[in-house]
Amino acid sequence: MSNPPSSPFRHGTTVEQELAYYKAQYEQLEVELQEFQQSSRELEAELEKDVEASEKRERKLKERVESLGFEVEEWKTKYKQSKAEANSAQTQLQKEITTMRETNRTLQLKLRDIEVDNDDYERQARNTTSSLEELESKYNVAIERGVIMEEEMRAGEQEREDLRIQTQRLRDELSDLRIEADITREKLRLSESGSRRYRDLTPVRRPSALHARSPTSSRTAASSPTVSTPPPVRSEVSTLSDTPTPPSPPLSDASGNPMSKMLPPPKKNPLVSDSTLTPRATLNVNTLRPARHSRGPSFATATTPSGKRRTTLQSRPSVGSEGEQSHEQQHKLIYKARRQRPATAYAEVHKHKYTR
Repeated sequence: MSNPPSSPFRHGTTVEQELAYYKAQYEQLEVELQEFQQSSRELEAELEKDVEASEKRERKLKERVESLGFEVEEWKTKYKQSKAEANSAQTQLQKEITTMRETNRTLQLKLRDIEVDNDDYERQARNTTSSLEELESKYNVAIERGVIMEEEMRAGEQEREDLRIQTQRLRDELSDLRIEADITREKLRLSESGSRRYRDLTPVRRPSALHARSPTSSRTAASSPTVSTPPPVRSEVSTLSDTPTPPSPPLSDASGNPMSKMLPPPKKNPLVSDSTLTPRATLNVNTLRPARHSRGPSFATATTPSGKRRTTLQSRPSVGSEGEQSHEQQHKLIYKARRQRPATAYAEVHKHKYTR
């Protein structure tokens, strides 16, 4: 289809040109109308489809609105119910909170009282601990004092034992010295009496009596038996009867030549111990042990030419070989103790003496 003329009619145009122009315009408008009708029909169909879809959508939406309305009513009912339940629960919780507050206040008061009591208990515990520590310190001090006192008691007992042993040793020495002094005094008395008799008998002495005796005569006189006499008077041997005296050596003037009796005995130093004397055994200080039977010393008597009777101290032999051996063993132990003088030697002597 040709395009219509751009301008309407001009001067000088013909009718054919105008007719052709209007015809072309008509054809063009008819084509446009057909196109418009077709497009309107298509649009109407589309609009009908849209309307149908909209109606369907509207129906669906109405149904949904109705269902949502039912749901809303249901939710409203549920809300009211839940609100009522919440109100009742809130009321109950408020009551419980009030009760718990009261309980909490009561518990706080109790806790405060318990804390006060706990403080009192802690103070008492501290006081008890301090007193316990003080008692422990005092107990330790008492234990130390007890240990020190025990040590002092042990030392005192040891010292007492040492002093007892030393006292016993000194008593034994004193007893030995007393016996030696008694023997020395007796010898001195006998020598003085012999010297007096010797001076009295000097004018009537024969020349043969001045000569010394031979060893044979001395052995004969020493081996001669002694004469047994009754015990002397108490006044003469009072010092010897207090304690058991040791055996003294036999004197030759008890028998033999009567002229040899008139010779004065040789003077000896009282400080030098006589080798013929037998040392005395250690005395027993235990008063609970009964005293053993001891035989007293025998006295030998001899008559002088002047008619006076002379009494000399003579020892008795021990009975049995066993007694002699034990006596000699005691003498050896006493001699050893007197030389060394330790406490153990005296304990050994006493042990040997008490266990016989």
